[in-house]
Amino acid sequence: MVSETKIRDRLEDYPQGLLDSLLQTADSMTVVLYISGGALRDWLMGNSSNDLDFTINYGSVEFLEQVRKRYGSGTIVPLGMRHDDTCRLVLDGLSVDVSGFRRGSATIREDLSKRDFTVNALSADFKEVLEQGGEIEIIDPMHGIEDLQNKTIRSCPGAFSDDPLRMLRAFRFAALLGFEVVPETLSAIAARANLIGLSAAERIRYELEQIMMSPRAYPAFMGMNAVGLIEWVLPELYEGHGVSQPSFHHLDVLQHNLFTLDCLERIIANPKDFFPDRHRVVDQYLSDVNSLVAIKWAALFHDAGKPATRDVLPDKDNRITFHGHDEEGRQKFVELTERLKWSRTNRDRVSRLIAMHMHPFHLCNSLRTEGVLSERAQLKICRKAGADLVGLFLIAMADCLAGQGEDKVDTIEDELAALFDIVETINREKVIPVLAGPKLLTGHDLIDTLGVSPGPQFREILDAVDLAVIEGKVGDKEAALDLVRNILAEKD
Repeated sequence: MVSETKIRDRLEDYPQGLLDSLLQTADSMTVVLYISGGALRDWLMGNSSNDLDFTINYGSVEFLEQVRKRYGSGTIVPLGMRHDDTCRLVLDGLSVDVSGFRRGSATIREDLSKRDFTVNALSADFKEVLEQGGEIEIIDPMHGIEDLQNKTIRSCPGAFSDDPLRMLRAFRFAALLGFEVVPETLSAIAARANLIGLSAAERIRYELEQIMMSPRAYPAFMGMNAVGLIEWVLPELYEGHGVSQPSFHHLDVLQHNLFTLDCLERIIANPKDFFPDRHRVVDQYLSDVNSLVAIKWAALFHDAGKPATRDVLPDKDNRITFHGHDEEGRQKFVELTERLKWSRTNRDRVSRLIAMHMHPFHLCNSLRTEGVLSERAQLKICRKAGADLVGLFLIAMADCLAGQGEDKVDTIEDELAALFDIVETINREKVIPVLAGPKLLTGHDLIDTLGVSPGPQFREILDAVDLAVIEGKVGDKEAALDLVRNILAEKD
């Protein structure tokens, strides 16, 4: 028995008409409607849930069709395979999932014992939740409330044999809830890690995306690596295992990539500590969850190209080099996204950041050795990074923090922060106004006026025009056309 206070408060988050429709449908079909799984777990933790999870003995589609008819809104979406008795009603900002008892279960307790984790194997009679005063009985055959109180993730018997994807899901819940996976569950995952490949690529991608959206992606990926999942889920990343680096690093390539994600999450939590003069710009950039997730992926994979490009130079005291690792890393990430069926937009954004991750360091080196940085160099990095200029410097700062070898330049973090101040100013004052304004030339001008055939060179030419406008070298259409004529003449 638990106090109903937390749950009663949470019910106020949902339309009363929907709650009434659910209860009326259960009465008309003479079924017991159980609130179960993640929604009840979140309520018991005092949190809201955008998903309502219910269990009945059988007939999820018919049940939700009646709910929709009574409530007068929503879209029915079947879930799982055709033979699965599970269905979803999608409403504005809310989804209602209903499942029949799992795999021949005769009771709710038997159904709960076949769930993934004990903290999700909780249930309560929804009618009692809505109508009961005082205390509510929580059906808890797997002792999930105890694990909820201890903030632990523990698998139910046979969980990973039934669905190997649950091995990834253990780390997703740990990351989202801030819980720890218990040693017995970690051992069970380690013994079956190679089976994760039986799961559909789209399902694997979803779990990884959820982990990256949490503020604790680093411990999740470290845990996945400890039990052998990284080797099977992200083999392109795992190639860095045991690959040594020069003395300005203190970790192998795999551990450095992982540690860079940790450092990035620390920067995200407190941008002012690392970019004191530009932290508001950083906060604004990070307010977009897509940007936040993109830079986390780029940080995790920024050096994934090093194993394939590693070379040792005997004539230079066995110096270790990784020439071209940025472009090789971009290609490695593209291979991953093709396998996991990412959208092209997300793939291109992250892969561009990986390919550019060394650019801030090149500028820092130039500024350190020459004492000055040309405006053209500043403009080029702003133009190439585009809307992800902030993200590029966040990744660079995390990369710096993650390298703690004895030959590391002591002032590099301060140099990066100072460089960001410079380029962010020129980006805000010169680049953004030009790019946001009307274009002097378009692709049609290249075709109609200059007879240029459509192709990849279009982007290169138009970028050159934009850069010339930003530099003040071109101010009207005719001057822009003359510039393009010169570019084309040099190519001939």
